[in-house]
Parts: sequence; structure tokens; C-alpha cells
Amino acid sequence: MEPPVPLTRKRDISSEWFSALVESALDGVVTMDDKGRIIAFNPAAETIFGYHSEQVVGHLVSEKLIPRNLRSSHEKGLADFLATGQKKIIGRRMKITARRADQSVFPAEMEVISINPEAAPVFIAYIRDISKREQLEAELRQHARDVKKTLLQTILAISRTVEIRDPYTAGHQRRVAHLAATMAQALALPQARIEGIFLGALIHDIGKIAVPSEILSRPGKLLDEDVRYLKIHCRKGYEILKPVDFPWPLADIAFQHHEHLDGSGYPQGLRSGKILFEARIVCVADVVESLTAHRPYRPARTIEEALRLITQHAGRWYDPRVVDTCRRLFSEGYRIDTIDLDALAWLSSTP
Repeated sequence: MEPPVPLTRKRDISSEWFSALVESALDGVVTMDDKGRIIAFNPAAETIFGYHSEQVVGHLVSEKLIPRNLRSSHEKGLADFLATGQKKIIGRRMKITARRADQSVFPAEMEVISINPEAAPVFIAYIRDISKREQLEAELRQHARDVKKTLLQTILAISRTVEIRDPYTAGHQRRVAHLAATMAQALALPQARIEGIFLGALIHDIGKIAVPSEILSRPGKLLDEDVRYLKIHCRKGYEILKPVDFPWPLADIAFQHHEHLDGSGYPQGLRSGKILFEARIVCVADVVESLTAHRPYRPARTIEEALRLITQHAGRWYDPRVVDTCRRLFSEGYRIDTIDLDALAWLSSTP
């Protein structure tokens, strides 16, 4: 049996292993004393900061690695820790702004640990340059914005096809979209759902391209067969939009925007919980805008008459929360007859 390794020898081996790990680490490792002076600087730190070890060892971290405008904050944080022992940054990964030898600044991730905190503590900071990662993330975000903008422009082009075929409803979808999205904001829905409601309303009548133009523009009261034909636009809109993998439920909004809570709507006769909340909002906006706009088969009604109608049917046909929100908007001065909407600009202005 071989004799046991002496304790002092074990410590030497551990120290050698630790040194080897620090020297070979991919992250920058900067060791500091309780005065904030650098006492060790590994090769990865040399690469990140552009200093040789001998250029920084013995110098204050704030002098060499911290931008001038952030030095006082760094020194205050160190002083607070030494005075109170409160570990505001110890053991936490955080994003910082650091400075290279050439005075350029860069974003970095840092995690600090302390050794012997009750005596004279030594701090070891593990630092990673994340400037390339942040640049890539920024490029990906810009790409996503570009794709989204193209998608929105496509949706707007689809919306205009309905207005070209049906000049009597020119602007109808845009006004419904504005009112529906404004109600969604007042209901404090998440931004993604507000966008979906806005865009769904912009093309909620896309199915009308399957309806003969003579029905859409016929003066006088519509015949029963005309009404039955007109009702197909919900299903046709769904069939047009469903194959497209939108990030919003646009096809369902088109399909359900004439459904009523009591099942008396069309085309599916859905009841209450089966009707998408987005479609309930678009439904109320659609009714209010339609009633207050002139049609070849009937004159326009006043906004007071339209609000009275949706109030009479709240809870039976229309969602009561949506109706209350709609009434409140108009009582606070909302005007649907003045909407001249630039849809892309509206989306860009939303928080």
C-alpha cells in the first residue's frame, strides 16, 4: 500500500488544478483584492480587454476596465459590500458595460464570487464579451420586424381588394379595425392580441369577394335570397385565410364576427364560450360602424341609435364587457366618422 499524500502536497495539487482551470478558461477571469486592485488576469481576459497581464495587475479595476462614467458606481458598490456584507452582485450573473485597452466599450456578462469574505476578501469575476451575440440578436430582431412589416402590408393589400369591389363599404374595415383595437386597448389586452384584433378586423369581410357585386351595391331592401347569399362571406373568409399560418387568429375572426352569444348568429350558430373573444370585439365594432354608415339599401343611423341597439342586446347577442367599453369610449369623445387610418403608422405607434 502506498503512503497517503501529505496534506500540504494535496493543497499544492489543488492549487495547480485551480491555476490550470483559470488559465484555460474560455471566459475572462479577473481576480481582485478588497481594495479593488487586480491581482490575477487570465489569458482569456487578456484577449477580451486587449491588455497583457502585467499592464493591469496592481491597478484598480475601475482604472483599467470600467468606463469613466461608471467608475464611481463600481467603487461605491465595492465599498458598500465591504461595509455591510450585503451581496447585491455576488453570485449573480449580470450585464455590464466594460472598457478595453483601446478605450472602446462593449457589453459583457459578469458573475462575481468572493473568497474569505470575513477576513480580507478576494473577488473573482468571470467575464464574457457578448457584443457579437447582441449584434446577432439585434439583426434577428430587425429581420423579424421586416418580416412582420411585409406581412402587414400583405394584409392591407388583401383588405383593399374588398373595398375595390364594394365602394359603398370603402373604409369600413379600417374604421372597424380602429374601433376594435381601441376597445381592446381599453380592455387592457396584451399587445399581441390587440394587433391580432386590429389585423383581423382589417380583413374580416375578405369573404365578400365571393359575393356578386350586384348584391353588394343593390339599392333598396335586400331580398331574402340576397341576405342568405351575403351570409356566405364569413365562411368564405375563413376558407381564404385558414391556409395561411398567421401568428394571430385572423381566420377565426373572419369566421365568427357575426356569431351571437345566444347562438342566434351565423354561420355556425356558436354560443358564448365557443366564440373567440377577439371575434366578440370585432362583432360589436362591425355593428356600430355599419349602422352609422350609409348603405344603398338603408340610410345611416346616428351613433346614439347604434349604441342603444348594442346595449339592448348586450348579454344576449353581444359581450357585455365589450358593449360597456364601446359605450364608454364614445362617451369620452371617440369619433368613428373621423377615422382616416394609416394602418402601418397606427401599429407603429402602439406601445
